[in-house]
Amino acid sequence: MYFECMLDRRLELLRMVAHVGTVTAAANALYRSPSGVSRQIQELANELGVELLKPEGRRVKLTPEGRALVNYADAAHQRWEETRSTLRVSDELAGQVTVVAHPSAVTTLFAPTIDKLATRHPGLKLKIIEDQPPKNFHRLITTEADICLAVVEEGVPNRSDPRFAQVELTREPIDALLPSSHELASEGVLNLRNLADEQWIIPAQGQAGHDEVLTACRSAGFTPSVVHYAREWSTVAALVQTTGAVSLTSRFAPTQSSEAIAVPLGGDPVPSRQLILTTRAGAEQGAPITAVADALSSQVKNVTREERDH
Repeated sequence: MYFECMLDRRLELLRMVAHVGTVTAAANALYRSPSGVSRQIQELANELGVELLKPEGRRVKLTPEGRALVNYADAAHQRWEETRSTLRVSDELAGQVTVVAHPSAVTTLFAPTIDKLATRHPGLKLKIIEDQPPKNFHRLITTEADICLAVVEEGVPNRSDPRFAQVELTREPIDALLPSSHELASEGVLNLRNLADEQWIIPAQGQAGHDEVLTACRSAGFTPSVVHYAREWSTVAALVQTTGAVSLTSRFAPTQSSEAIAVPLGGDPVPSRQLILTTRAGAEQGAPITAVADALSSQVKNVTREERDH
């Protein structure tokens, strides 16, 4: 799964430490012991005769020499991925592509894509892992996953990060989620400011979506009065319907089984969240990855068309 670029394995450990910021987090991502990771990086430093890491609070910081080594490793990985993509040329696509994605993308985008890909490319197998930042990007680094679909939020690397190739797949609209008895539930479009005096249900601090909801509300000119913390869609929808509180929901989230009503939000700009498709740098042109990315882009268009027709 890891180290397939044929670099010194200790350099790969250093690269992961640079990615996550601590030896312990790097060890967890690689299913190793922190003491073992520290020992091997120190062995590499001793052989090179330089310091590679220095403490900075609870984290560690790369020395200039450590940064130079990591930059070399990043460049080597990119060339390795480019080479693999060039060599894997065949009229019949085969092999496994592992996709790591956030939950609503699994439900609305990936699940409908599996059968279509199987029909079009019977030799191509799609494996899906549900996960969220920053862990889904750890999976890319370790080659546990080939494609990552994530919402742009805390934990997502910036677009200039040389380790990854990122493209915007779509902007997913954000809807208000109201109890069916709410006086605004029948509105065709709702301004978020109209919910300023309501009680709210949002994800807890540290969970995906927490900052997203707060940012949207504050952009509309208010701080939500939170009475419950929940993140899973069915839980949020059930609480909204039974307590009378309100929330926000992804347009792609499967709330259809709930009596709670999703109402599109208006405004300028219309609240939305950016979905990005990410691969390791150099791998984005590989035929299997391109096939999956094209299928996902097609599914996004289908979903958008269905929403427009509805």
